[in-house]
Amino acid sequence: MKEIKLKNATVSLLDDGIMHIHLNGGTEIELSDAVLIVEAMGVLGGGKRFPVLIDAGEFTSIDKEVRIFSASEESNLYTLADAIAYYSFAQKLIADFYVKHNKPIAPTKVFSSKIEAIEWLKTFVHK
Repeated sequence: MKEIKLKNATVSLLDDGIMHIHLNGGTEIELSDAVLIVEAMGVLGGGKRFPVLIDAGEFTSIDKEVRIFSASEESNLYTLADAIAYYSFAQKLIADFYVKHNKPIAPTKVFSSKIEAIEWLKTFVHK
């Protein structure tokens, strides 16, 4: 496993071919954080696209600019699909709103379990 630690997140390329973004607990993710996360994904993955697990820590939130950016083509340069694993009901509401209203260009699903999210993402891993 390779990883890059950022101020508000850790980006890892797991051995099973899934990119993992862990958002640190107690932080608000801003646009500058999201841009750094995408850059880290490009470095770790050598410019290739991967299924992505987004794992929010306790009391993590993202602002409106991040939701708009995350749904865009620019943000999904290295993404095959996104699985969002939430910690709290508030995060579930934000994630559901993101999927329904921001309409990300990559296939995106929301999960209460990281295990279920990873199982879904494995269907996108290149053999």
